[in-house]
Amino acid sequence: MKRIYYIFILIAGLLFSACKDTLELIPDGRLSYEQVFSDYLLTGGYLNKCYAYIPLMGMGYDNSTFLGVYSDEAQDAQDVQSGRIANYYQGMMTSSSNLVEGGSNMDIYDDMYSGIRKCNVFIDHIDQATKLVVEANRIKWKGEAYALRAFYFWQLIKRFGPLPVIKHDLPANFDYSTHKRPAFYECVQAIITDCDSALAQPNLPWRSNLEAERGAMTKSVVVAIKSQAILFAASPLWNGGKNYWAEAATITKASLDALLGKNYALYNPATSPVKAYSNYQRFFLVKPEMLDNPANDKETIYSHKGQIGTVWQQHGLPFVVDVIKSGASPSQELVDSYETLNGQPVLNLTNPYLDADHLMPNYNTANTQYNKNDPYKNRDPRLFSTIYCNGVFHNLANNTLPVWTYDGGNSGISQTDNRFTRTGYYLRKFMDYTSTKTANKDGYWRYFRLAEMYLNYAEAEFYANGVTTNAINAVNVVRARAGMPILPAGITSTDFELRLRNERRVEFAFEEQRYYDVRRWKVQDKVEGLVTGMKIVQTAPNTFTYERVVVSRRPVTREKYLMWPIPNAEQLKYAQVGVAYQNIGW
Repeated sequence: MKRIYYIFILIAGLLFSACKDTLELIPDGRLSYEQVFSDYLLTGGYLNKCYAYIPLMGMGYDNSTFLGVYSDEAQDAQDVQSGRIANYYQGMMTSSSNLVEGGSNMDIYDDMYSGIRKCNVFIDHIDQATKLVVEANRIKWKGEAYALRAFYFWQLIKRFGPLPVIKHDLPANFDYSTHKRPAFYECVQAIITDCDSALAQPNLPWRSNLEAERGAMTKSVVVAIKSQAILFAASPLWNGGKNYWAEAATITKASLDALLGKNYALYNPATSPVKAYSNYQRFFLVKPEMLDNPANDKETIYSHKGQIGTVWQQHGLPFVVDVIKSGASPSQELVDSYETLNGQPVLNLTNPYLDADHLMPNYNTANTQYNKNDPYKNRDPRLFSTIYCNGVFHNLANNTLPVWTYDGGNSGISQTDNRFTRTGYYLRKFMDYTSTKTANKDGYWRYFRLAEMYLNYAEAEFYANGVTTNAINAVNVVRARAGMPILPAGITSTDFELRLRNERRVEFAFEEQRYYDVRRWKVQDKVEGLVTGMKIVQTAPNTFTYERVVVSRRPVTREKYLMWPIPNAEQLKYAQVGVAYQNIGW
């Protein structure tokens, strides 16, 4: 992703697009850093190169899939064919073959460090830059570079665990034997320091000011990074046995308050020309309004510049023309997590299943609305905004084209055909029902959005201070937008923790939250080894029987799967200087 300020900076960037490191190749006489930063166009162009490494999340993984298929959110129908996804499900991931990253994010370790290096160079030289035609840009651009460096380092450590903090360009003769991996909390403190440096730059805006700056770093992105990073640092996987929840509560609240003070709000318009099941689904279909004074979308903090991709084609329904495959098939475990409209969980969240295969659900006895013989009735609207269940209409214009996932239906389960679901469900989130091969209207990816800031704060506040009014209210704001009741009065600490974790699961389905949440909570080993689905048989018109079935058993629950392996090539480099650099188990 690249961001351009003016057309002449675009031209400057294109001059050097053939090689990512052209501007660094000083020895051959082309350009030195002094020459770059003595020219206004080249200085802006170098900052533009700093933006070149933002990873393509969403459909950026192997076979245009989502990170959710590597968690208990979904089973990818591509598993019926040999390849990286099938190999991951068989537990074949190694440090030489990171089967998760794949796709457009094949070299994310190298890319993030390359981005950090460019930011280091820019930050080290921008104060000495001469001939800046717009002097105010010196401060603004410096803020962007600090924000980008924080963003890149955060993307690294949330995947690979703590890594050396590098804030200056390393010389060619650098002694890598001195590189030690610090504690995760120390890495997060380095990120927070960069975030605070960015916030200190008065010309860095809270929102972009020009359409040409869509995708630029802002102060809003910075406080979102702080919120997410400190939440991880305080979590069981990364806290090193220390209690950082009070600090996390302070930072997540400050981030949320700052955004609310800058007119951020959850997306919930009274009317919209975009046809969708709910405002929750509609939010992912409308183009993010990231400029000052947005009319409707005040929730997006940071987004892709363009559409997420052809969701309808890569994760579509068998009867839709030009669909390639069904892609991510939502799991029965995910469907079970959606409450009924009265705000009651379907299952007992303490112990959702009575057997290891999840074929015997432990129903919540307090739920009077759920009917196991009509399981999709009276459910949280986010279920039908995210997932196609049996009988849901595809054509929202006139409620036609029902999606029949029963055995023999137009979209039934298949164990051999990747055009059909593996679980009895299809992905709906991000997909516009009017999309075609020549008119893709599918949605947009958000790296950060305000709903996360509410739930980040709710979690940190809860672990710091218990079930406070502030923690409850933060969750209820998110539930209210979804059309769900507030949490019950007098909720216990045990129930609040379970409900909060479940709220994150349904609110952020397929948004790359669940994958990291179950790891930072250290429950990955309990949830990612099994995926089930629903086999449906039609016994009469509009009458069905429902049978839970095991879809996949995955040998991916060992401790090593809590983080990605350091690439083997990098591991070998450090081994040559006597440094053990690999993550546990890889």
